[in-house]
Amino acid sequence: MVLLTITQAAKDAIITHRRLSQQAPAPQDGEPDLRDPIVGGPVAHGQLIDITNALKKYSADEASVDCASDLETILRGSKIYTPPPKPKPEKSPEYVALMARLREDEERRAYERMINPLPPQETFAQRYPGSKAFGADVIKSQIADEVDEMTYADINRQMTLIINVLITIITCSVGIWITAWHWPTPARLGLSLGGSSVVAIAEVAIYFGYIKRMSDAKDKEVRKFESKEVVETWVIDGSTGQKTLSHGRDESLRQRKGKHR
Repeated sequence: MVLLTITQAAKDAIITHRRLSQQAPAPQDGEPDLRDPIVGGPVAHGQLIDITNALKKYSADEASVDCASDLETILRGSKIYTPPPKPKPEKSPEYVALMARLREDEERRAYERMINPLPPQETFAQRYPGSKAFGADVIKSQIADEVDEMTYADINRQMTLIINVLITIITCSVGIWITAWHWPTPARLGLSLGGSSVVAIAEVAIYFGYIKRMSDAKDKEVRKFESKEVVETWVIDGSTGQKTLSHGRDESLRQRKGKHR
């Protein structure tokens, strides 16, 4: 059974049918009651069919039918009836009392927290004030090294290298395509793609070889030790200045590992 909404035309048809038949159609099999129809209320599709058939019969018998009697006009503007949602069940007195008690407990705890706030938790930095500077020099040096290694000059060099590689690949591909003009198009295309692929592989291999050599040179440079020695000394004692030259290496001299870029 399909329930539809009652339109104004359907309401007029129901009222006219009840007036002519001197009784309201009795609902059957769970059909909605049409004794007091309202616009937007439910009506079964079968009820509307019975009402329109009865109105057509009354019209044929020359009865005063002052409303639409065809089903299409009555159903115009009608929609599937959706019953309103069921009302929420009323809350039990036990539930209401429980919620009131819980709200009172929460308000009491909030008031206690307001008048007796908890002491703030002690952080690690507050407990150990000297820990803030611990490792700061190491972190700063690492950040400085990373910034030094990746400079704008390196980025510019890498971008230029990538552009040069792309230009070389495109130029070789176009050159092979033009050179093999007398070959069929599939063969020219395959030869051009193959040649450009070989050039790309060669360029990548050369670039990685260059990177490896640069990395080896940097590691070799890092492993070098920088030593300092006293070249000249001056002794000022109010008399004739004595100048000595130290050619030997003093064991007390400090050796420092240097990093060259």
